[in-house]
Amino acid sequence: MEVLSLSREFVEILPSKEMAIDLRYASLNNFTGQNLYGDFKKAYLHRIAAEKLAKAAAILQTLRPGRQMVIYDALRPRSAQQILWNHVKGTSKEHYVANPQGGSMHNFGFAVDLSLYDASGKELDMGTLFDEFTPMSQPRLEDQFLKEGKLSEAQIQNRHLLRKAMEEAGFIQLPIEWWHFDALPKSEVKASYKIIE
Repeated sequence: MEVLSLSREFVEILPSKEMAIDLRYASLNNFTGQNLYGDFKKAYLHRIAAEKLAKAAAILQTLRPGRQMVIYDALRPRSAQQILWNHVKGTSKEHYVANPQGGSMHNFGFAVDLSLYDASGKELDMGTLFDEFTPMSQPRLEDQFLKEGKLSEAQIQNRHLLRKAMEEAGFIQLPIEWWHFDALPKSEVKASYKIIE
């Protein structure tokens, strides 16, 4: 995985054979139907998160050579968080989006949303789409949906492959979104790092 150093704290994640970039909030292909990032189509992470992501990409290649990670979101300014929040506030999907007042881990550059491509560049079937805010997106409910036949063994195995690479690299899986991983505990990040407006 390639990175471009921008400052002491943040680096850009560059496309490579191990990593594709498909920033969904820089397109209309997201649950809001709006391009929240305008012409900004670069994935940035705090250096700590970027180092762990590079490790995860290397682990993935040992587990399944030829698989590629694809980043859907990385550093997200709090201004964009507000737009997301406005879309879900007062709905059943509200608990999937962090209130911008306290901020999301994305707003600090310590969270990454991602999935996996196969060797031909096709996204692996994870059972739901990215940002599909439904119970079937929740890792903590996977066993239940597998037993009910709503998620297949293959879909679960694809999620497990992503999770194994990320967790072995030191990431923490968000219990309600299979695609979301934090590089450090939320309490530590909010106590020690600055939010990006």
